[in-house]
Amino acid sequence: MRYRTIVVELVLAVAVLSSVAFADPSVIVSPKKIVPGGIMVVTVKNGAGTVEGTYNGKTLHFNKAHDTLRAVTGIDLNADSGTYPLELKIDGKPSSRDVTIAKKKYPVQRLTLPDEMVILSPENEARAEREQKRMAAIWPVESGLLWQGSFANPLPGKKISTHFGVRRIINKIPKNPHSGVDVTADEGEPVHAPNDAVVALVDDQFFSGKSVVLDHGQGIYTMFFHLSKINVTNGQKVKKGDVVALVGATGRATGAHLHWGVRIQGAKVDPEALMTLKLD
Repeated sequence: MRYRTIVVELVLAVAVLSSVAFADPSVIVSPKKIVPGGIMVVTVKNGAGTVEGTYNGKTLHFNKAHDTLRAVTGIDLNADSGTYPLELKIDGKPSSRDVTIAKKKYPVQRLTLPDEMVILSPENEARAEREQKRMAAIWPVESGLLWQGSFANPLPGKKISTHFGVRRIINKIPKNPHSGVDVTADEGEPVHAPNDAVVALVDDQFFSGKSVVLDHGQGIYTMFFHLSKINVTNGQKVKKGDVVALVGATGRATGAHLHWGVRIQGAKVDPEALMTLKLD
């Protein structure tokens, strides 16, 4: 009788192990509520081999994370609410679903500034357009994986004075929403690389002043504006925590602070969302 019991237990154990080993892959899309300016994470569990995919036509870059594969992509600040296609191929088998982007209402900020800070001369307007095109040419380039683990705060312990997505009306004229965060800091304070990267751009621009853009790979970029000093050069490799620049007030700035922006595959996303994302 005891022998029969042991045999039954062994059979049940093998059945349980087999069900785990051959469990169907599962797909988790997070967070539960995805909004314009947010970050979407696609996690695949129980995939035995490769995972490929696209979201709304953009290639997803899957990376190993413990016993899962995970991809990070951005939802642009100006994206319309609605449903968008997520197409996956897991171990060679196609899988598709719709991802719902919810509405999000960002606050409105009304400012009054001197006209010369709002209305540009033809020369300055032409310069700003050239610089905007130079910056926009960066985002389509998706290099290989450089970042490792979670992204750190480039100015830890400092207060954000203007949050991401604020809709600005200056001198009663609607302007583009704030596509980064403004961090209160004194001139000369160090700005740290939030993750491993290669320097994609060092420039002195009309609006953003002395500027640095870091390429963290797979379409993730961080940028830092209004700097007083830049410590890196184009193409230089940096590690998480390296001091890449110092806070300043260059460009169109009313005082010393850091403008910190993030692009993920060209999408303007909230830097705070990237910083709080658990990627270790």
